[in-house]
Amino acid sequence: MYHEWFRHLQDENAQEAFKKKITSSKEVLERLDNILTEEEKNLDKNETTTKAFEDPNWAYKQAFYNGFRASNAFIKKLIRLDQQKETK
Repeated sequence: MYHEWFRHLQDENAQEAFKKKITSSKEVLERLDNILTEEEKNLDKNETTTKAFEDPNWAYKQAFYNGFRASNAFIKKLIRLDQQKETK
């Protein structure tokens, strides 16, 4: 599990208890992952039409979309518990 989840806790027992809470929330985290994936698909659909290029603020929108993608990627990295290695 990534250290970001429990680095705010100094006590090892508190860290273990928090890890258990996260693990017990796996179903919720998987649903969040699905929602984020759906949002990204919607973004892809809107971004790949030629109409997107007609807006004079296209570059700003592209920067926003890139930030959204980066944020999505970070959140997905954190919530995909099966893809994480155990850290101590």
